[in-house]
Amino acid sequence: MMRFHAAWFMPEYLSQPDTYFILLSICGSLSLLVTSLIAFRFLAIAISIGYLFVIFWVGLDQVGMTAQLGTSLLGIGLNGVMIARYFYARSMASLAYTWRSVYVQNFSLMLPYEFDRLVNHAQVRRFGSIDTPEFVQKSNQNFSSLMFVLDGAAMVDIEGDRVAKLYPGDWISEESFLTGETTKDDVLVKNATLLVWDADDLARLKEKNPSIYEKLNLIISRNLCHKLIRAYGDEHRLMHQND
Repeated sequence: MMRFHAAWFMPEYLSQPDTYFILLSICGSLSLLVTSLIAFRFLAIAISIGYLFVIFWVGLDQVGMTAQLGTSLLGIGLNGVMIARYFYARSMASLAYTWRSVYVQNFSLMLPYEFDRLVNHAQVRRFGSIDTPEFVQKSNQNFSSLMFVLDGAAMVDIEGDRVAKLYPGDWISEESFLTGETTKDDVLVKNATLLVWDADDLARLKEKNPSIYEKLNLIISRNLCHKLIRAYGDEHRLMHQND
């Protein structure tokens, strides 16, 4: 009976650790072509784990293997930390508890870390009181601040007539922000908390985080559409009440 030798099926070079060191080095070099940073980090961990198998195959008593072991473990650790930070920044856990409902209800087009950066460019301010309303916007003025109602309410006046009421989740000066035109109406508040982005804050945001700035434009445009629909519904309801 003919006996089959393992060497017939496995070339000699496949049984040499040097072959796998070379293959892993090639994979490490090719991984630099990956454009996704998070994918690159996963590949780096996989390659480092491959190195670990070959290192223990060769044995730590061989020259340079202990240093290679330390390098591989360091690569796994550092890339693991960065991957954890990547997913943490994109989870709700990265947001302060007080901001989570605001994010979910009004800023879900952004990732959590993008919303956090947006808020960092703003100031939280309290305006007016129950007895003393305060104007936060006057008509026919150049754009100076973009505002978002966190709590309380604001009233929109046109030539002394109150034409609309703004609620938490609504924006103030958004039309002027989007178009670059002067403001068209007066807005006053009674004891309301607003998020305020001055023109300089928005300029820095646009320069440092253009993608967040573009998403902000989309969010404001969507809210503006909702306000127009709401205003139309209120007007339609008033017309039926007068009939």
